[in-house]
Amino acid sequence: MNFFYQKQSKLVVDILLFLGIAGLGGTGKTWSSAHCIGASIWLLLMFIHIAQHWQLTKSLTKWSVIRKNKITALTTFGFILMLSSVFLFAFELKDSFIAFHHIAGRLFFLILIIHIVTKFNRFISMFGKNKRTSAIKLKTEHPS
Repeated sequence: MNFFYQKQSKLVVDILLFLGIAGLGGTGKTWSSAHCIGASIWLLLMFIHIAQHWQLTKSLTKWSVIRKNKITALTTFGFILMLSSVFLFAFELKDSFIAFHHIAGRLFFLILIIHIVTKFNRFISMFGKNKRTSAIKLKTEHPS
């Protein structure tokens, strides 16, 4: 199996994404600001994360998969919204685009927190070979 798809590789990317989102507070009005540089690196890691989960990402075009993976679908929607705000910001620096970026960023951050909480057990189970850890389910993962 390709290292890119192995759980150790996914674990490293997930940890870097978590640390990155925790450190992306603040604002940046120029591309050389810490916020914009950090966000660019974070976006690159997000594209790697999406590629690592490409089979699920492709399947999100089907309603049956969206219904079973509501949080992942919501996270994907939030990411597309956030990416749209970055493109608007990149092409023209207007106050309305900056305001949209701030709103999209806050919304995406909230969605990411929900995504992290619901996927936390799966993330923890990646640290070891102990199958018992993966059998424990968070209350939020049960279908409603």
